[in-house]
Amino acid sequence: MEVCGGQTHTIYKYRLRELLPKNMRLISGPGCPVCVTPIRYIDKAVSLALDHGCTVYTFGDLMRVPGTTMSLERAAAEGGDIRPVYSPFDALKSAEANPEQETVFLGIGFETTMPPFVLPIVQAAEKGLKNFSVLLSGKRVPPVLDAVLQSPKINVNGFITPGHVTAVIGTEPYAPLCEKYRVPMAVGGFEPLDLLAAILNLTEQFAAGTHDNANAYTRAVPSIGNPKAQALLDEVLEVTDDELRGLGVLPDAGFAIRETYAAFDADRRFKIKTDSHEPEGCACGDVLYGVIEPEECPLFRTVCNPDSPIGSCMVSAEGACNAAFLFS
Repeated sequence: MEVCGGQTHTIYKYRLRELLPKNMRLISGPGCPVCVTPIRYIDKAVSLALDHGCTVYTFGDLMRVPGTTMSLERAAAEGGDIRPVYSPFDALKSAEANPEQETVFLGIGFETTMPPFVLPIVQAAEKGLKNFSVLLSGKRVPPVLDAVLQSPKINVNGFITPGHVTAVIGTEPYAPLCEKYRVPMAVGGFEPLDLLAAILNLTEQFAAGTHDNANAYTRAVPSIGNPKAQALLDEVLEVTDDELRGLGVLPDAGFAIRETYAAFDADRRFKIKTDSHEPEGCACGDVLYGVIEPEECPLFRTVCNPDSPIGSCMVSAEGACNAAFLFS
């Protein structure tokens, strides 16, 4: 199982599955940040714009994710001030330039994207800004892998661990899982040869009967990760149980903003309440777990497609359903 959406798209685009022997199967796991973001998060973001009058800044790939009643794109069409940006610092600059306007940045993703999301919080505190906050949905990869390994729905024999995440956290967080479940892992990159190198490493481990925590992406990922980024995360964030879309609430699977920086937590500041539920018939949860292939979802290519997505796995450029639609 690969657990990075970028890896998933490379696998589909270059048809790597077709190069492998028939007794080896690659499945896509819960590594797409947009895909695992809970539907209630989208509903909260919509509420911030429409009900609380906030200016909401977000990365563009979140705009079209369906919420319970509407997407951010639809909310913007209905008058919400929702602005796609390339950097969270654009939101910070806007808050500084418009002190009378509540400004919220939508911070979603795994450990990869957390450092650039929390650094504006630190700077907002230093500047004494009163109108800037982050609606956070930060996830942690190792607990998610733990949940996959505990699931009775599927038997995963090895993991291609995500290159970008591991560049931040290092390889050590995977070691207890390798030992506990006796499952080999290998950090993989994003080019076809990077992924084939990780698959080769895992294959050699299978043949040798080992379950090592390997790094097949050493040209980009140091084993210690990024200590400076780790220290920043530890300063601003704390580990918490968290919900992943389709997977439920998992122990220690998320990040929360520490009490020290509570003034910059949009969840605390606005106390948003939602009545959220998943779209009927959507099988994103089973796709994210690797229980089914995207093509096995009854909505795939019928009512769910990139132009009219029902589930988050079809929206994101890193989603397995999106990749299957485009390349299979």
